[in-house]
Amino acid sequence: MNAHLVSGHHIQLELVNKVESVQRRFTKRFLCCYGLTYSQRLTKLGIERLELRWLHLDLVYVYKILFGMVETEVSTHFVRRKLDTGTRGHSLKLFAHHSRIDARKHSFCNRIVQCWNSLPATPTDFSSLTCCRRFLGRTDLSRFRIGKD
Repeated sequence: MNAHLVSGHHIQLELVNKVESVQRRFTKRFLCCYGLTYSQRLTKLGIERLELRWLHLDLVYVYKILFGMVETEVSTHFVRRKLDTGTRGHSLKLFAHHSRIDARKHSFCNRIVQCWNSLPATPTDFSSLTCCRRFLGRTDLSRFRIGKD
């Protein structure tokens, strides 16, 4: 499992900012990016913030868990409930296990639930892994960032 999947919130925030600062410094070295802000450099180079790429990978991992593509039980990570078709959003809503300790509250499973549940997905967006990846690529996940600008 990737380190960003299991790290705590405070450790993750620190890690995100440190790793992002490396990308920030590296993109300054391109002559075509001289004098541009970090966001402008990323746009010009056609890349995303590392934190958003990690979030994208986390959501793909959730998809793989839900559809049995990895060797783990869904119930180990998430609580699933049958939802009727009248609910907002998609029918694959997840619920986090109740936790009183911070280590569990900020774990991968609890962190990703809100983001997953807020996806504006349709059943066809979850019809295959390729469709899911394509859908996630079109979806703006920037409101779930925790790192600094």
